[in-house]
Amino acid sequence: MRHFILLLLLTLVLVGCNEAKPDFDNVSESLVNAERVMNDKDLVITTATSSQSKIINFRILIKDRINNEQAKGLVNDFFNEIDKNITDLELFKKTYSIKFDIKSQKDGQILYQGKREKEEDQIWWQF
Repeated sequence: MRHFILLLLLTLVLVGCNEAKPDFDNVSESLVNAERVMNDKDLVITTATSSQSKIINFRILIKDRINNEQAKGLVNDFFNEIDKNITDLELFKKTYSIKFDIKSQKDGQILYQGKREKEEDQIWWQF
């Protein structure tokens, strides 16, 4: 009986620790590709991403100031580039929150920032 209980507890622990995680290489490749696509846009000087634990951060450095619609377009393009290259998008969205900002090179100000929380499609903006 002790062996059975021990085996049952060990099985529960192993199953609980075997949580599915997104393929890190796939996430990295997707971020690099999204940066490359964004850097080809006229308004953008450069794009940089970093990740820590379950949060991905990205910054879009632009030449000058832009309006809200242009900012939304850039961020939506970036998210679309990431999402289209992730093999398991549902797992990716369950795992990672994404924070971003758009910074002007001209005056060094952060013009826009926001985030997309885990398991949400909604982008939250701070203007």
